[in-house]
Amino acid sequence: MASARNKYGKKESGQGLIEFLITMSIILTTLFVFVELAWAMAWGHYVHYATFISARAYLSAGMQKQDQLDSAVSVLQSMIQSKTGKDLIGVVAKSRTGDARDIASGAEEVPGAFIGTHPMALGNEMIRSYSWAEGVQYNFEVPLYILPLARWVEKDKGKMIQVGDRGEATSVEWKGSIPFASDAWLGRERTYIECREDMTRLSTQLNIGRIDGAEFIEDNGC
Repeated sequence: MASARNKYGKKESGQGLIEFLITMSIILTTLFVFVELAWAMAWGHYVHYATFISARAYLSAGMQKQDQLDSAVSVLQSMIQSKTGKDLIGVVAKSRTGDARDIASGAEEVPGAFIGTHPMALGNEMIRSYSWAEGVQYNFEVPLYILPLARWVEKDKGKMIQVGDRGEATSVEWKGSIPFASDAWLGRERTYIECREDMTRLSTQLNIGRIDGAEFIEDNGC
């Protein structure tokens, strides 16, 4: 009997350790998934607030359009970048720059950001239905590197995947992270210079003028 117990005891000596490792792997993976999702959701809410505040700065009137742009850039940089110009919390989310953005045209004063007139509205800024299409978009991505069992995330890097629905799906390169974009299109107030030009030009458009022929400004409420 003693020899039989010793024989089976030696075979089962590592069973408890294996069960412990399997259980801890499942628990830690679940924990990491929860932590990463929490980080991503918290950062997403913060970025949405940052783009909104930046769009409000862009909306506010200034002497010229560059002043509005500078205000929006300053606000966005102070909220999503460190003092050295890097991503504020790069371990949680990183900016998507250049062609990786949802809107891949225009200047990129802030990495990952688009500030200005939406490309679909270019040339139609004076049309009322497009007047809202000026503001801020910030593009970022959440890497999935802390999931211990998610090796599938790495193996498909470089492959083209379909995103979108309702007949608007497009092909993008999978880079092992989840892309996000936060938009805030609030429009833009006419600058003081633009407003003055409009009010001066209004007299010609309405075919009215002063008796002495001097230039004057017609107050149209802009």
